[in-house]
Amino acid sequence: LFWTGTCINNTSVMMFKKGSFEIGGTIYPVAIKYDPQFGDAFWNSSKYNIVSYLLRIMTSWAIVCNVWYLPPMVREEGEDAVQFANRVRSAIARQGGLTELPWDGGLKRAKVKDTFREEQQKNYSKML
Repeated sequence: LFWTGTCINNTSVMMFKKGSFEIGGTIYPVAIKYDPQFGDAFWNSSKYNIVSYLLRIMTSWAIVCNVWYLPPMVREEGEDAVQFANRVRSAIARQGGLTELPWDGGLKRAKVKDTFREEQQKNYSKML
C-alpha cells in the first residue's frame, strides 16, 4: 500500500508522486471522501495545532466517509509514470466528484516558483 495522493479539504485531489507508478504492476485505486455531516476530518494545520485537531476529531459524533474501490489499473503501452499517475488521479477525482490540482502538497510549505505564478497570471489575463 502506497499513500501517493491526498485530498485537500474534501474538494480537490493533489498531484500524485510518480515513484509508486514507475515500478510497474497493478494499481488498485481507492477514492475516499469524508462526509462532514457529523464531524469534519479535514485538518487545516495553519489554523489548528495537532492537539486541537485530535480533540475535535475525538469529540465528533462520528467520522463518516464514502469509500469507492475502483477497478485495477495498469500502465498502458507508451505511457510514462507521470501520465499513469495522472490517469489514476483523474479516475479517483471523477469518482469522488473532486477537482484535480496540478501541484502537490509541497506548495503548502514552500514558495511558489516565479515561472508558475507568471504562467497563471498570463492565463488569468487571457481570461479577462
